[in-house]
Amino acid sequence: MARIHADPVSTSLMHPTRRALYVALLQADEYTTVQLQEIVGVDRYNLYHHLKKLESLGLVMNHRDQGRTRWWCVIDRVPLPNDGSATSSENSLGSIDLSNPRVQAAARTMLRDLADLSGTTLNLESVTLQSLEITGRKN
Repeated sequence: MARIHADPVSTSLMHPTRRALYVALLQADEYTTVQLQEIVGVDRYNLYHHLKKLESLGLVMNHRDQGRTRWWCVIDRVPLPNDGSATSSENSLGSIDLSNPRVQAAARTMLRDLADLSGTTLNLESVTLQSLEITGRKN
């Protein structure tokens, strides 16, 4: 029986938390550990576990410490592997990537407003939004 060995960088970036950390760091020059924790929404132990994995692969580094604050940045930009979340649909009008924290915050606000208008209950507190697919019919 043959074994297939995947690229460790691609395999690592398939994990949702590591992917979110890496994408966040790609969007900025640097983030502190506390900022990254707020962006990805994991506890400190898990955050460090995933940052150390990305660091061991040479993707990110803790490039400076200021007091007790650690600053992280990307040191190697690699293409993100397809995580299978992209779906094509005949009715798809487009897709919005929500990996940028500012775009994700705007999407959360918009979705809450739409839920309120429609009388729908929508709990977005414990989820990480990844993309928004717009579907419809072309007239």
